Amino acid sequence: MAKLILKDHQIEGELPSGISYSKSRLSFAANKEFIEPIIIEIKEDNNESLIIEVGRSTAVTIILEVSSEEEFDHNYNLKLIAEENTQVKYLLISELNSKNGFIHHTFEAKKDANLELMGGFVSNILKAKMTAKLLGKGANVHIRVVAISSTNNEQNIDIELIHQAPYSTGLMHNIAIANNNGKIILNGVEKIEQGMIKVDAYQSLKGIITSDDAVIEVNPILLIDEHDIKAGHGATVGKLDEHSIYYLMSRGLTKKEAEKLMINGLLSPLIDAITDQELKERFINLVNDRL
Repeated sequence: MAKLILKDHQIEGELPSGISYSKSRLSFAANKEFIEPIIIEIKEDNNESLIIEVGRSTAVTIILEVSSEEEFDHNYNLKLIAEENTQVKYLLISELNSKNGFIHHTFEAKKDANLELMGGFVSNILKAKMTAKLLGKGANVHIRVVAISSTNNEQNIDIELIHQAPYSTGLMHNIAIANNNGKIILNGVEKIEQGMIKVDAYQSLKGIITSDDAVIEVNPILLIDEHDIKAGHGATVGKLDEHSIYYLMSRGLTKKEAEKLMINGLLSPLIDAITDQELKERFINLVNDRL
């Protein structure tokens, strides 16, 4: 498994075959299947821009980790371009201790591109925006995002899907979890432009509160300028099912252990996507530390 470290606009270490880097652009060669996931780590670097381009008919799994213990401002501008007929699995993990963090990540899906996008946000004070543009006929984008806030954490997450091609599919399933006095605002926006026929769009936003002092706001928004489409959305905010918690407690678990078990079950699609065992364990620990 290849691990690339990006710092001061430079890649540290040797690039694997089929990958090149120049002027803040990381390019994956066309017509290639990358068997092992590629991990990109942006660490202790508070102002970074990166464009990732996946060449035509290429299949790859990418894990991008943005982390810092420093409290100063952080600003990241990130972009992923998926050319025609690509198969991309992409996981973004944000672990920033910043008191003023900003992540702006855009995605472009061209004809018949298939993007499975996942985001895990466990930062301190953060504003993040993920915008995916479906630019080619047959483009397919599925976004799963998890944001977790605990003591004094405040995260504002915007997820946006824009259909600019007919016969495209855009799905989002996003979860916000807040504990203690943590706060999360989770916005899901899906826009279907005029003439984009046969689009399939759906969004689900779920907020889970594990403390009376926690605050979660979820806002699902559909903007539709075309009739010949399928679209739907749903949103809920509430606590975990009490009957399930009581059942687990009857099996010997404490209430806190029962809540963690249920939440980890909800997060399993995201956690299972982390193929690096060390990174997976660290992310699980980050989640559990906030619950």
